[in-house]
Amino acid sequence: MKVKNDHPHLIVNPFVLYVGFGLSAALLQNLVALPFAPTQTAQITGITIMATNLLFGLPALRGMLQAKTSPNPNRPTTTLLLSGPYRFSRNPMYVGLTLIYVGLMTFLQLPWGILFTPIVIWLITAWVIRPEEEYLASKFGDTYLEYKKIVRRWI
Repeated sequence: MKVKNDHPHLIVNPFVLYVGFGLSAALLQNLVALPFAPTQTAQITGITIMATNLLFGLPALRGMLQAKTSPNPNRPTTTLLLSGPYRFSRNPMYVGLTLIYVGLMTFLQLPWGILFTPIVIWLITAWVIRPEEEYLASKFGDTYLEYKKIVRRWI
């Protein structure tokens, strides 16, 4: 029998934050244009930043799928992952999403998006990661609490 509330109770979906701030950056750039790097430099830098996601986000997603646990935070976590990129970050998928966000803002020459990055990270931590940590602590107990002592939240 499935437990209906067996998932973290997030304040907001993380994708809403990333997309919302990205769209806000585009709107603000149209209203109050800030200078940025030349197009070719911005595009090369943006692609490089997004490609760095290959070290964090994609291997983390692959690990979740191999462990048969859902990457969707509105579904139950069935396995606590402690290997692969999870050895370096408790949240490698959010590190990866943040790299994609920063890379895309750079590629699209949206300096407002870069300026929003600390706010995005703060909100992801407060509204997404902390509820997930509470859920994982209640579900996996001491195993998660020991892991939390050893591995950093971000990187």
